[in-house]
Amino acid sequence: MKRIGLGALLLAWLYGVPFLLIVGLVRRTSSPSIATHAAARAFGSTTGTILTAALVLNLALPVAGVLLARLARDQYWTRHFVWSLAGMVLIYFAVAIVGSAATGPLIGWTPANQEPAPYGGTQCIPISGGRGCPGG
Repeated sequence: MKRIGLGALLLAWLYGVPFLLIVGLVRRTSSPSIATHAAARAFGSTTGTILTAALVLNLALPVAGVLLARLARDQYWTRHFVWSLAGMVLIYFAVAIVGSAATGPLIGWTPANQEPAPYGGTQCIPISGGRGCPGG
């Protein structure tokens, strides 16, 4: 049973963390057509949460795997999780490179406000056919 649990933990790190990072980075680089500022802030907040969760899980899953494999005295899974610590560092380097190449911060960024400018309606344009502007 311990092998299944440790295997599931390794697969969660191996496939789950990159999936969350890819989803977060795709959301970060997309320009959604959001009408209101509140919706844009919610979109940016969700994107930041996804990226933060991916980075926290990138640290937590390999460390927890090493600890659990050592407690279970399983050398096979201990070796796998020690190698996943090296992969964890590589993922952090990749995110740092992407973050340095980005035009804005990866986490805490809000898309631009897409609300249309309000129509002033202060200028009257006369229409032919006898209807002029009110008041002259």
